[in-house]
Amino acid sequence: MSRSRKRMPVSTWCCCKSQKKGKQASNRKFRRKAHVLLHQGKHHLLPLKSFEVMSPWNLGGDGKHFCGFHPEEEWFVKLMRK
Repeated sequence: MSRSRKRMPVSTWCCCKSQKKGKQASNRKFRRKAHVLLHQGKHHLLPLKSFEVMSPWNLGGDGKHFCGFHPEEEWFVKLMRK
């Protein structure tokens, strides 16, 4: 797969490559809270979105940004590799 490339030049602002661990922890907390509230019979307190349980700012990285198309630049070639 030496010719495998990303389609869009998008990268994270900070040092982490993905937010997978933070998203897993957030969904785990969300499902646990929903499970506990269902068993307690407090249906009106159920969370609707995962950010009601955990802040999206606690995930790895600081979001993503679009880098633009610069195929002649060395940093762009490195970014577009998988």
